[in-house]
Amino acid sequence: MTLLSETNHSHNINDTDIDNHDSPHITIPGVGTVKGILDKANNKVTKFLNIPFGLVEERWRPATKAKSWDGIRDATQLGPMPPQRTINNPFMSMFMGVPDKYDFEESMSERDCLNCNIFMPASAVRCSDEKRRLPVLVWLYGGGMRTGGNAIPLYDGSDLVLASIELDKPMIVVAINYRLHCLGFLSSKELVLDAQEHAKAIPEVQKKWYDLSVGNWGLLDQVLGLQWIQDHIQAFSGNPKRVTVMGQSAGASSISYLQLIPECRGLFHRSILVSGTATTMIAQYPEQEGQRTFDRLCSNFNVPSDLPSLEKVARLREVPAEAISDAINKATDIMFRPCVDGVVFKQDCRFIIGDTSLYDPALNWVFAGTCGDEGTMIVEELGASTVADFEPLKRRLCDPVDYDLFDQIFGVPSTDAEACSISSRLLNSGEFKFPTFEVSEAILAHPTCQLSRFHMDCVIQRIDNMIPGWGAHHGVDLPFTFGGKATAKLLTDEERGMSRKVQAVWVETVTAASPEASSLPLVNCVLPRAVKSHREAEKEKEKEGVIEGENGIVVEAVEIEEEEAVVFGRDLRVTRGPVERMTSAEIGFWRRSAAYATKQAAEEGRAEDFGFVLSPPLRSSSSN
Repeated sequence: MTLLSETNHSHNINDTDIDNHDSPHITIPGVGTVKGILDKANNKVTKFLNIPFGLVEERWRPATKAKSWDGIRDATQLGPMPPQRTINNPFMSMFMGVPDKYDFEESMSERDCLNCNIFMPASAVRCSDEKRRLPVLVWLYGGGMRTGGNAIPLYDGSDLVLASIELDKPMIVVAINYRLHCLGFLSSKELVLDAQEHAKAIPEVQKKWYDLSVGNWGLLDQVLGLQWIQDHIQAFSGNPKRVTVMGQSAGASSISYLQLIPECRGLFHRSILVSGTATTMIAQYPEQEGQRTFDRLCSNFNVPSDLPSLEKVARLREVPAEAISDAINKATDIMFRPCVDGVVFKQDCRFIIGDTSLYDPALNWVFAGTCGDEGTMIVEELGASTVADFEPLKRRLCDPVDYDLFDQIFGVPSTDAEACSISSRLLNSGEFKFPTFEVSEAILAHPTCQLSRFHMDCVIQRIDNMIPGWGAHHGVDLPFTFGGKATAKLLTDEERGMSRKVQAVWVETVTAASPEASSLPLVNCVLPRAVKSHREAEKEKEKEGVIEGENGIVVEAVEIEEEEAVVFGRDLRVTRGPVERMTSAEIGFWRRSAAYATKQAAEEGRAEDFGFVLSPPLRSSSSN
């Protein structure tokens, strides 16, 4: 039995279709003509960069569709990113593939940041045959909804497209931008009133379902980008009926949220969720966490607290985006998330994540998974690094009646090192494994959607040497997914070989005619099973087969059990193994934890007092 088939000729494109010009042109009907550039590193991939899909005409409003243009638009250079400030450090420079420093200050724009980069086989530029339109992979970046952008060198999709060409399964990659931090995910009673007043002036025929939304502008940017792809990807030989959305961390959480919005149905048909779901980044309440952040922003910029609500918003709109980004960069304790605004989201996501009726009936495949050591990279920010900090963390995670249960499952630290270790496991379990389990349960109940699972256990040697103990940390998947020249100083030759294997799995997910037609394993159960005897475990171990072929693609494996997952191993092999299951005790604990936190948020307005995502009491502007 094969995990990945060796060939797939359903989208084979002849060399005679190749546009040999170094600067190919494509006309997008109703939009304009763009001039792209051939990637000289391989001469097989063409890029069209900085194509606008939206325009931010006013801060804290839904973006509008980008305007058309006359003449030929130069799409050979990267466009502006959403306003943000990023911390310059050697690790991020190496990890994200930035030549000198992790700094994009000269290429940011609040108004014009909503652009997309399109990477496609050069042979498809002149392809007009509708039957040969290519499947599309849309990338949504992570960064905690605080940082990120499609101009980051690591997110160049050329190598991923090249991998699809080499596998004879060509596809298109599109990377879109969306607004971040306060500019994309801020909410408060003042902003609610501002949206209501603004909506009154919108003519009835121009009203949109999201006009009254507050705090979800970043998500609505993503919706606008996906709608642009539906409307225009055919001009790039893409198939709008075969769109897969892939995201990591906050990008994956975004996709999970989009899957819960009925108005987003039809925008994509498959999803790949890497280290994130909606309940990884639980939506905030305007009158609770959102209000505190808004008030803090007013304090930072000397906006009097006794001003009328609309005047406060007007004053903050006058503050340059760069100044807001600077203030947010210093306020590292604020986390940004979508908003329960009564429009886009009417309920806490913890109530609706398992409601299969909300998911698109046309969604046919979800591929979800996590890294083996998600917590190690973020334990200092969200966990407890000392024994003294551990007890307050426990109080944030459960009802007092469950303290003993917590201790039984996760343990009680006696040293700072143990506190750090247990915190890392807590983050891995509560922030990543359990949210992925919840989505998996919902998809398994979906009448037509298939589920696949993966585990990323790879370790990047240079990072492991730099920061021992991180292991398969949060984000370790990114260099393996994108490969390319941005990873030249990061990955070893062997790790670059593993990158091709990882890419092969994603390519198969995007291009397979159906989940059932793919040789990737499908999952039927994620619930805990009875503990096996040692003898049974040994027998299963003997059956396990490594499934790796000549070009790094898994070829053969003996089926161990009905429920399987793709494992990207620490030994740089792709194997098939049992789905990583949480224990019944863990699942029960996190269910009780979520129920308790949800009740406190809804009934007592104390959402900020619970969970890993901290939103502490506001400090004065002088402390910022």
